Amino acid sequence: MQTKNVYQSILGKLSLIPDDYLKEVDTILHNFMKEIKTKEHNRLEILELAGTWSDMIENDFEEFLQVAKESQLEVDNRIIEL
Repeated sequence: MQTKNVYQSILGKLSLIPDDYLKEVDTILHNFMKEIKTKEHNRLEILELAGTWSDMIENDFEEFLQVAKESQLEVDNRIIEL
């Protein structure tokens, strides 16, 4: 029920906005919706990537993690040497 109250509150406020500003409000809402879609797309891609690891056998996954940790240590050491 809370969502309905927020929705009604927003609609009430929109009706008070002068016509001259409605185009700006529409642009803001449009940009907000694009950002939401982008975040959802990124979330789905991350989940898809995570799903590829679930197909790995345990030993391969452990080896992958070890290589990733070693690579990170090498990068950290290079940064310290700079």
